[in-house]
Amino acid sequence: MPIDPLSSAGHLLAALRAEMARKSERSTQGRQTSRAEERAPARKRDPAALRRELAIIAKGVDPADPRALAPVRTRIVRAILLWEFGAELREHRDWQPMLETVVQTLEANEQHRAAFARLIRDLQR
Repeated sequence: MPIDPLSSAGHLLAALRAEMARKSERSTQGRQTSRAEERAPARKRDPAALRRELAIIAKGVDPADPRALAPVRTRIVRAILLWEFGAELREHRDWQPMLETVVQTLEANEQHRAAFARLIRDLQR
């Protein structure tokens, strides 16, 4: 689902991604690692698992009903952000404001609302 760049939300996500990368780098610099740990891949994100999770959230939601989409939009955005950045994102001081900003940005734009409704229909297939 292509979505146009989000104004302030896009900048916030980019800054958050950079901060999370810096924190991860600092935490690994200060400790000794074994050869097995060095070869271990970073946290693996499974797109199929994300799609299954989103399909569960979208199940039974009427994509034509804006009132039904509002709470689902928040759950979908939350799931995607946590998949992208990891569960530790919830501990970030700006987690809730960032989540709300992304959701409000999506709700404020008719193209984004239409794209979200298409996403829900696609997930229900």
